[in-house]
Amino acid sequence: MCGTQVLGFNVRRYGGKLLIKPSKAAVARFRQRLTDEVHSLRGSAAIMVIVTLNPIIRGWAAYYRGVVSKKVFSTVDDHLWRLTYRWALRSHPNKSKHWIIARYFDQFNVFRQNRWVFGDRDSGAYLLRFDWTKIVRHRMVMGTSSPDDPALTKYWADRRRNGPSPLNAPTLRMLRAQKGRCPACGDLLLLADHEPQSPLEWEQWIKAARKALRVKALIAPAVADPAKNPDGFTTQHLLHAHCARRLAGKLVRGFSRPETPSGLA
Repeated sequence: MCGTQVLGFNVRRYGGKLLIKPSKAAVARFRQRLTDEVHSLRGSAAIMVIVTLNPIIRGWAAYYRGVVSKKVFSTVDDHLWRLTYRWALRSHPNKSKHWIIARYFDQFNVFRQNRWVFGDRDSGAYLLRFDWTKIVRHRMVMGTSSPDDPALTKYWADRRRNGPSPLNAPTLRMLRAQKGRCPACGDLLLLADHEPQSPLEWEQWIKAARKALRVKALIAPAVADPAKNPDGFTTQHLLHAHCARRLAGKLVRGFSRPETPSGLA
């Protein structure tokens, strides 16, 4: 049976089993975008390559993580590796291949058994891989629930909050520990009325989230009493970027943690 392509997905039955995969056209467009991005970064430092490409990688992987994408992720990883390798060769035309590999490729992510990860040795930053994204199957919607039904606001908010997030693990742990609230102002750290609906929207959401949040050392309520905290022990928490700027050089003591928000992404 021929497949149907919609919103970048290919929907097709294989031997009676329905499978949804990234469409070949969508994958080809994305591979071309990666090629164009890396070509535009010729002459730039490795850290610029990483900073430019990582949000793109996160956004595309977040959009397709709910379907049969593992094999596609691996093929796109291979394509991106070749692009970064050629970028490194062009950046150092007088260096040997062994020097290039030793300079730009290693097991930068100590939690992954892969020594061919592209990275910047000066900063320790590295390029993400698509196949590090966990495939999470789409959860069926309850009955005929509509996101436009005001009576189901809590249902959709809980669904978004309990779903997987492309944010890194430390950020997610701090978000959950803080009940999604900024300890400085008490407002929600992230708002999301609707989940992003395209790779570009995911990319923009991730960029906005990283720009909007800052990690700052704060004194937690349990140790805010100087008598119990003689050494000035602090712990890391997430704040809004504007709150972090307002509190630059200061410590926040005795902050409260409101109830779990309904709009946490």
